[in-house]
Amino acid sequence: MWYVIQTTTGQEEILVEMMRKILSKELYRDCFYIKRECAIKQKSSWEICQKALFPGYVFIDTDFPKELYYELKNVPKLTKLLKNEEEVFLKVEEEEQKFLENIQSEGHLVRRSLVKLDEEKQIVAAEGAVGKYFAYIIKQRIRKRYVLIRQQFLGKDREIILGIRLENDPEGKR
Repeated sequence: MWYVIQTTTGQEEILVEMMRKILSKELYRDCFYIKRECAIKQKSSWEICQKALFPGYVFIDTDFPKELYYELKNVPKLTKLLKNEEEVFLKVEEEEQKFLENIQSEGHLVRRSLVKLDEEKQIVAAEGAVGKYFAYIIKQRIRKRYVLIRQQFLGKDREIILGIRLENDPEGKR
């Protein structure tokens, strides 16, 4: 089961490294934050970079949430354990976890999706994450190379940015 830990935006990688050093390896399978591949226009070319898909959120896959909760109190930089009344800390619902697993590739990275446009510059077909959730697109920014999809996450409807690429765009690092 995946659980969510909130930290300061931009500190996700530092927190993941600290948790991997401090926490007992027997208590969890994986500790990570999900990154998204994005493209930024730099003069006449595109720079491919990675940003946190959910800034300020780190995920941990465990079957021992209570034990882990107490160990997490020893991790500095940890700002808040998200929890509700019944849980020790907030778990990602099964449908939400399936969504997150569906959009990411190796290394917890959501790669940019190749899209095809019509004459009016509207997306008519897509591969990857955007293709899987094409019906959920609420906004497309072709010039900025992303789309917004609406999806349930942590009990709320969220707008999630997914990167796109056109046929002649650079693919990025593999």
